[in-house]
Amino acid sequence: MKQILLATTALVMTAGVAAAEISFSGYAEMGVVGGGDDNINFASNGETQFHNDFDLKVTATSETDTGLAFGVSVEISKDEGRSNGNFSADNEAAFISGAFGTLTMGEIDGAVDWAITENVGNPGSIGDDETMHAGYMGAFGDGNYDNQIARYDYSFGDFGVAISAELDDSGENDDGYAVGMKYRGDFAGFGLGLGLGYQSMTTSGNWAPGNLGDFLGALPGGVDMDIYSVSLTGDFNNGFVAGVAYTKFNNDIEDFEHLGVSAGYTIGAFQVGANYGEFDLDGDKAKGYGIAAAYDLGGGLKLHGGYGDSDIDGVDGDFETYSVGVSMSF
Repeated sequence: MKQILLATTALVMTAGVAAAEISFSGYAEMGVVGGGDDNINFASNGETQFHNDFDLKVTATSETDTGLAFGVSVEISKDEGRSNGNFSADNEAAFISGAFGTLTMGEIDGAVDWAITENVGNPGSIGDDETMHAGYMGAFGDGNYDNQIARYDYSFGDFGVAISAELDDSGENDDGYAVGMKYRGDFAGFGLGLGLGYQSMTTSGNWAPGNLGDFLGALPGGVDMDIYSVSLTGDFNNGFVAGVAYTKFNNDIEDFEHLGVSAGYTIGAFQVGANYGEFDLDGDKAKGYGIAAAYDLGGGLKLHGGYGDSDIDGVDGDFETYSVGVSMSF
């Protein structure tokens, strides 16, 4: 489970009217994961096993004398599995921001993923059970090439717009581009969210939408792909939230589509969320669901439980996953 965390430690240096700040935040989890013999999550071969994870996020920001903000962030994570002390850097990004908007470059969301809300009310699980099933739609076309994305976004009032690009380093395919728009408003206590997005690219041979690549393999390379997506979310301001997202994939071989629904409820320190997703591959279905629950013990410590399962037409397998444990935010 990955989260954006608030800084708990900061080193601040000032010079004139400009200030530089370096902040650190941490996240850890431990518990037990398991599942079916064919699950694609942490429990290989369906064996119940211990699970632990650790992330350290470093963020450095500053500002010019004229008010132009800039910065960089990176996450340092412990490798999963049997590794002992092996760490890697991930989700690195740099940005420049001002009255003109924000330009960000790195391992970030493209404009479609930035605009579309595919899952609401999710408290998370230590095994990512609720986001690892076959029906879950995640990064849309992001990561088709090298996963290094440049995005410009600008917000005005309740609206936001973005454009992004991911370049093909091999020179064999067309570069990928995306545009997105989102709206967040409140109507008599009801929070409404709307997202629209379009993405164009040529498949690299190493990409498939959502989690399909883990179950069915990557799509063939050299296929021109247009992705259209829309999402609608509602916050009833009584602890209940719900959302729906639809995505259409138009291409030279076979068009297909995805539908996802999600909901969550929070009461006091307890939160529960569920989602269901389905890919329609010319009549064949790849679908799944996930459930996650959490209880906030305070001080950054939470109890978590999660379960997910998948079903794919024409593919036999026991894909269920489950996890239980605790997370710690610092």
